[in-house]
Amino acid sequence: MITTFTIRNVANEDGAAQISDFGAHVLSWTPAGGHPAVWQPKAVYLGKPIRGGVPVVLPWFALGFEHGEIAGKKPKHGFARTTVWHVDEDATDDRRIRYTLSDADATPELLAQLHSGASPRFHAVYDIEVGKELTMTLTVTNDGTEPLRYETALHTHFHVGDLTQVSLHGLEGSDYLDATVAGYPPRVQPDEPVTFDGTTVDRIYYSTDTLRLDDPAWDRVIVIEAHGTKQTVTWNPGTAADTEIGDMQPGEWRDFVAIEAAACREYAIELAPGESHALTQRISVENR
Repeated sequence: MITTFTIRNVANEDGAAQISDFGAHVLSWTPAGGHPAVWQPKAVYLGKPIRGGVPVVLPWFALGFEHGEIAGKKPKHGFARTTVWHVDEDATDDRRIRYTLSDADATPELLAQLHSGASPRFHAVYDIEVGKELTMTLTVTNDGTEPLRYETALHTHFHVGDLTQVSLHGLEGSDYLDATVAGYPPRVQPDEPVTFDGTTVDRIYYSTDTLRLDDPAWDRVIVIEAHGTKQTVTWNPGTAADTEIGDMQPGEWRDFVAIEAAACREYAIELAPGESHALTQRISVENR
């Protein structure tokens, strides 16, 4: 049973981040002299998934997806974000921190939901580099004797001055699935940036082009790069959060948008024994 949180500060002259051992969860990142770029939760509850920051989604996305349909796995977004990760002190200093997780940190009941053989074995290494940029790389290795299939995402919540003024560039013309509608119908992004007006947005885009999040209220652009994936997820609950999400305050939906480097559904990762896969998201900030 978890009774305390360990929160670590990784800080230098170029930037600072706070990271929780619970979930290996980046709680905040602020480049030196600037506004926070990662939205920090106002409250953290023992044993519950942390709202905001950068949840590590692993080894399934949402309720999982198998054989062309939602699989009903629990907990939502996998067990990595509700597990205490291990810190590798030899790979940790004022600019970086390394976390590790393995199948030994999960119960047999959780591992059985992977449907990757009788005894799936894996280990994950999560490297977080802090400075003028925030770079997060999650590497998973199949240590077992049978193929390993998993879904994953770095579920980054970006802090913005006022979401209703924000525009997200780089997804123009991309195909996406609309997760706000039953059956996830396919749609196409018009040849214009994504904007947010308080309507719930939950989309799986089939694109990993570099994105530019224009944040006029704070006179900046957040640049988002992803590697090791074919999908980008965007999410904001909009005004529905005021009544439907208990750990968010009224109007708080205006403070962030989630933009995720993801590998889910038909683009889940499949590793042969001994193979590894790395998922990276890199964030930087420019003046407008």
